[in-house]
Amino acid sequence: MKSVGIASRSATWLGNRKLSRLMALVATILLVTLVVGLLAFLLIQDKLAYGTFPAAVSIVGVDVSGLTRTEAVARLERDLKGVADKPLAIKVDQETYQITPREIGVTLEYDKMVDEAYERAWSVPIYERAARRFMNKPKTIKVDLLASQDDTLVRDFVSRAINQVNRHPKDAYVDVTSGAPVIVKAQDGRQADFDELLAATKQALGTTKRTVNARVDRVPPVIVDSMFGKFIIINLAAFSLTLYNREQPLAQFPVACGSPSYPSPAGMWKVVEKQRNPSWKNPGSAWAKSMPAYIPPGPGNPLGTRALALNASGVLIHGTSNSGSIGSPASHGCIRMRMPDVEALFEMVEANIPVYIIRGPGNPGFDVTRRPEWWARE
Repeated sequence: MKSVGIASRSATWLGNRKLSRLMALVATILLVTLVVGLLAFLLIQDKLAYGTFPAAVSIVGVDVSGLTRTEAVARLERDLKGVADKPLAIKVDQETYQITPREIGVTLEYDKMVDEAYERAWSVPIYERAARRFMNKPKTIKVDLLASQDDTLVRDFVSRAINQVNRHPKDAYVDVTSGAPVIVKAQDGRQADFDELLAATKQALGTTKRTVNARVDRVPPVIVDSMFGKFIIINLAAFSLTLYNREQPLAQFPVACGSPSYPSPAGMWKVVEKQRNPSWKNPGSAWAKSMPAYIPPGPGNPLGTRALALNASGVLIHGTSNSGSIGSPASHGCIRMRMPDVEALFEMVEANIPVYIIRGPGNPGFDVTRRPEWWARE
């Protein structure tokens, strides 16, 4: 009886073992079939997708996923029209020099961009494409802008633009042409390198912005507008002297100026010396032959009680006891003022204050933009 039981259990165990092996074999066959089927499905999908762009492919930011090459070109021509028509601009400071794409022969290379994107997308190994399709994680492909241009036309444009970009420094100056002062600000000198600007321009043509910020070396001006504080404008036609603080008038006085035979010199000058109770020295001119060599301070002194000597030879702003000459061309080149007026002005100014002597509004009698030689020597 005992041997019969053992044989029965052995038979059962062997049967179960065969069943387990069978089930494992079936499972393996099913798994292989499933994997082979999945691979076949993915390969079929990959084959069916060939000729169109896979997912996550863009050209200059335009999504071309699922499109054929022809469709992709059409979409780029539509969506990149703004880029295609965008002018090329060279900028420096607040200035812009620009030109249209047509004028420099710029065209977008739609076919080349599409071909590059398609080649890069389908050059991914097939097993990687299949794995990414299964996991729904397509490989991102981005293609930048490709453009062509006429290099000769581009070079000509840069050559014209750099002539505007490059400039000598310009000093600030007081424009007294109208009779009232306008302080014109200084400008730095600028110098851009042609080859560098040309290279930057060609690089910009391969971007959607098409903008070049020109790099320049700068040369500062000698005179900046902050240097101007108080100054005097003497209007010969109006027989007036006006003291300004920059563009704001502080005081105005009537004056006499040089006669037609001895005109007061138009130009930009400065006060070189303040003289309180000045002495008069005979200049040796023909008009002074009958006068003494020297007249000390006092009532008979032709310079009055105050004088401001200019760096214009022999010219002073001074007082006079002959108040009847005020408002006329009566002097030998000097600017005469009533005594109370010159004494008031004397206290309001310092040595080195600029003095502009103009013939009249609209005709200053000198180039107001030009720095005087005496300023250059200082």
